[in-house]
Amino acid sequence: MASDILFLINGLGMGNSTRCHAVMQPLAERGHRIHVLTSGNGLKYFESQPEVTSLMPMEAFFYSKRKGRISGWQTLLAGRQLLRLARNKRTQLEKVLAHIKPAAAVIDSEYAIGPLKRAGVPIVALNNSEVVVSEYRRWHDNPRAVRSQFWFIEFPDYLFHRTMCALVLSPSPHPGQPRHPKFRRVGLIVRRAVREAARAMANQTFPLPREIRNVVFMLSGSIFASAVPLDTFEEPFHIDVVGREGTSTARVTYHGRLMNNLPLLVKADALVINGGYSAVSEALALNKPTFVLPVAGHAEQYVNARLVAELGRGYQACEDTVMDVLLGLYRTNAWSGLHAPEPLSGLDGAEGAAAAIDALIAARR
Repeated sequence: MASDILFLINGLGMGNSTRCHAVMQPLAERGHRIHVLTSGNGLKYFESQPEVTSLMPMEAFFYSKRKGRISGWQTLLAGRQLLRLARNKRTQLEKVLAHIKPAAAVIDSEYAIGPLKRAGVPIVALNNSEVVVSEYRRWHDNPRAVRSQFWFIEFPDYLFHRTMCALVLSPSPHPGQPRHPKFRRVGLIVRRAVREAARAMANQTFPLPREIRNVVFMLSGSIFASAVPLDTFEEPFHIDVVGREGTSTARVTYHGRLMNNLPLLVKADALVINGGYSAVSEALALNKPTFVLPVAGHAEQYVNARLVAELGRGYQACEDTVMDVLLGLYRTNAWSGLHAPEPLSGLDGAEGAAAAIDALIAARR
């Protein structure tokens, strides 16, 4: 039976939108009507998606920064502003619920859910905080720079979802036992076109560093995007930069914000990305040698970057050193420090998430 499903998506970056869209597609194919309440880049992304029945704007929460780094302390100190935003967001959501009676709400990095709770709408989250907490607690040498953000942002994020949601769907690169029964791990959630491209390239292996002809720098769409200094290097390969404007040269092409970056990703021999989970998931799916630049002070992105290295799929780096690392590997013509790639949990996380949401709705009829 067709139902209305409301997605609440933080549209600050692009990853939340592409991840949710991957789940919307199989839900729409099951006959459900999809409504989206989002902000920023999300509004631009979803305006042309045929699965979306209605698209509505809302304000977005934010992280604060200090000296160019994300800061858990500064985010905490911005509490008054965040509370005002929360009130505005609740008002916006109440207006939506006055016209739409969703059978379920799916949230991705959105927290003003009081109206949903009062209306008795079951809340499902797409959220990898359980994976972040599990991996972070497994390691005992985590850098001091990410500790405040982990304990003030990431760990409370895990507790929020464990407490407030009926179900939390956690995409993970490898299977594992969740920390709490509210959480269910699914395979990686990637765009349908990325999954199809990954299957077409399933038998490809990493090229040798000197075989690299094209490198894609896929930098975050958020305000914390890394600024890699490219003008001081003589690269022996072509670089495509997505997410930043600039003056293109024979060696570097700036593409700005792209709604569809897949052709560049498929062509790339190596990727340089920030540590957002959607970007990391797509890099893992496409099996490209990947250099992950976690946003400074961001515990989740640190965990994502370290996981890429542990899986034998790439390197953790920073914006000031990534070109030195990449060119050093090119000179030695060897992927130094990488072990054989470990298998992934699968690329069917979107279908698994959609099936779980569909089952939750059916169980409540």
